[in-house]
Amino acid sequence: MSERFCSLIVLGPGAPNTIKLHLSRGAIVILILAFLISFFVVVWAAMGLNPPAQTVPRTTLEAENLALRLETTNAAIGLQKLDAKVTELEDLSKKIDALVAK
Repeated sequence: MSERFCSLIVLGPGAPNTIKLHLSRGAIVILILAFLISFFVVVWAAMGLNPPAQTVPRTTLEAENLALRLETTNAAIGLQKLDAKVTELEDLSKKIDALVAK
């Protein structure tokens, strides 16, 4: 017989019967482990089966952000090309002015 670590006596109001529990250290450890495992299984099942409702709006928002980043990058590249074109046209305009002025 194992050594008793804890004794629990449950008395109900107006009940003639008493419940006596004698728990050892090993039994307490097993109860705590069972509680922790069942708790984590419930949390895992809740998260795995029904993802939080915020994930759908979040993914659409992330997709929109990505599209806007790409659009901004494309606009910046377009501006660089336009600046190069403007500089080229200004140089050409200066050459034409120089030829006309002679």
